[in-house]
Amino acid sequence: MKQRIVVIDVLRGFALLGILLMNMSSFAMPNMAYFNPTVYGGNDVWNRLVFSLSHIFADQKMMALFSMLFGASVMLVTSNLEKRGQSPFGFHYIRNFWLLIFGLLHSVLIWDGDILLIYALCSFVLYWLRRMPPKWQLGLGLLIFFVPSLVSASIGATFPYLTPADQAYAESFWQPDETAVTTELALYRGSYTDQLAHRLGDDPSSAPYADGQSLVEINLLVEFFGRALGMMLVGMAFYSWDVLTARRSDEFYIKMVLAGFGVGLPMGLISLYQYTAHDWSAIYSLFNGRIPNHIATPFIVSGYIALIMLWSRSNQLAKLRDRLAAVGRMALTNYIGQSIIGTFIFYGFGLGLFGYLNRVEQFLIILLIWVFQFMFSSWWLSRYQYGPLEWVWRILSHRCWQPLRMKRIVRVY
Repeated sequence: MKQRIVVIDVLRGFALLGILLMNMSSFAMPNMAYFNPTVYGGNDVWNRLVFSLSHIFADQKMMALFSMLFGASVMLVTSNLEKRGQSPFGFHYIRNFWLLIFGLLHSVLIWDGDILLIYALCSFVLYWLRRMPPKWQLGLGLLIFFVPSLVSASIGATFPYLTPADQAYAESFWQPDETAVTTELALYRGSYTDQLAHRLGDDPSSAPYADGQSLVEINLLVEFFGRALGMMLVGMAFYSWDVLTARRSDEFYIKMVLAGFGVGLPMGLISLYQYTAHDWSAIYSLFNGRIPNHIATPFIVSGYIALIMLWSRSNQLAKLRDRLAAVGRMALTNYIGQSIIGTFIFYGFGLGLFGYLNRVEQFLIILLIWVFQFMFSSWWLSRYQYGPLEWVWRILSHRCWQPLRMKRIVRVY
């Protein structure tokens, strides 16, 4: 008999569906349109509104929530093994080695926006931090999380003094010219082999390594790893304090909602306003411009967590909650599935719609994928214990055959 904390599955399902709000633009349009709405995707009021809402409510937030839940899962898995008198060391590293392999295959064969690789690498460090007192995990997590903002501020302060070549690269990276956009459109409307060569770095049309490229790439690399590892540690602390298991009082969660959204939403609006006030310029947007939304992220995520904890105690929309939990139980399958569906719709080996749909039209595709994953996840888990990829991952991690057919599960709300 197996026990699950269903509210964590609900949170994971919410994050999984929410992350598609951001990833869809990477499937559908030139890369920099994800960050910069002036590059592509429609410049009218409705398309700007879709971008603005995604920026405030989803950008960074869903990855942060996913990271927190990853940290909580490390605590949950290792503590369960220790309760059974088993050492978690070998299982943890084998399990996350295979997650690393999943991430590599995903990023090379399907889509280069993968986050599994980052999570697996962070897990190798995370294991040794799981026994820290929760208050230290929280403090260290927030410190690591905000390091990218300090790096961005430092680079932003020195940017005007960099060489013209460095500045030119940053400008071309943030605001690609028509030739660069046309080249990217042709690549992803083309063959799978051309796209694979591009992801492997064998594309002869790729631009040579330019001055200033390391500056931008280091900034982004620090940001991705800092955001992931930092929020994983915060997730560990929240799990230890029962924040993620709906065991705190209603009053606690109501205060968490008010504080989270009360600080986070104004910061998100400030972020959007400042981008617009600086006319989406590279010198601001690439560095200092990312800081307000970075600050907003843990607050908004806290608001989401508290709302879902309160929802878990009510009878409102219970069927929707159960379907969301099913999506979360199959998070690996659904995450890779989103990439397969998205690339098939937009890349040249499938329907070839890359660059043809604006942000409003993309949102309609998102809704259809959400509906499909709601239905498929519930259908599959009514018959089987694990999602397809979760089952494979489990076999590889345990190094023995695992039964797939459904057996009794005790749900803990």
